[in-house]
Formats: sequence, C-alpha cells, structure tokens
Amino acid sequence: MANLAPLTTSPTNTPVLLVDTDASYLDLQECAEQRLNVAKGLLSGLASITITTAHADELSKFADAAYLLLEDASDLFKAAHRAAKREGAGHAV
Repeated sequence: MANLAPLTTSPTNTPVLLVDTDASYLDLQECAEQRLNVAKGLLSGLASITITTAHADELSKFADAAYLLLEDASDLFKAAHRAAKREGAGHAV
C-alpha cells in the first residue's frame, strides 16, 4: 500500500490531494519541475502586464495560481528528496 502525504495547500481541513511518497525520485522530481515551470510561465506573463491594463481580480488570480503551483512543487521536491535518500542517495539533490 502506498504511503500518502497531503499537499500543503488545501481550502479545507480535509486533505484530498495526496502525494505518493513511495513514488520514485525521478517521478516526484519530474512532477515538481512541471509545476515549477508552469508557475514560472505564469509569473513571466504577470511581469509583462502593465498596471494600467490589469484588473485587480486578474492579478489576484495569477498570484493565486502561481502560489498554488509553487506550494505543490515544494511538497513534491521534499518528497523527492526523501525518495533520493530512500533509494540510496544515487541521485543529486
């Protein structure tokens, strides 16, 4: 049976999104990198918006999405670090 850890960010006290901490280092690392790259893309888009053309609710949605992706990436990188140790530190961390 898989060992599951909840993601940090949840709108409720009941965790519903879980990370399989038994997953391989490479799988966890790849998922973390995907979220990090998407967050970077969002923030890059946000950086190109001028204050005169942006609406406050749009900026808030960009920030919320980037924050959520970065939180998920952080949780996944932590799990990948533990997996690397479990797998005998055969991967650079």
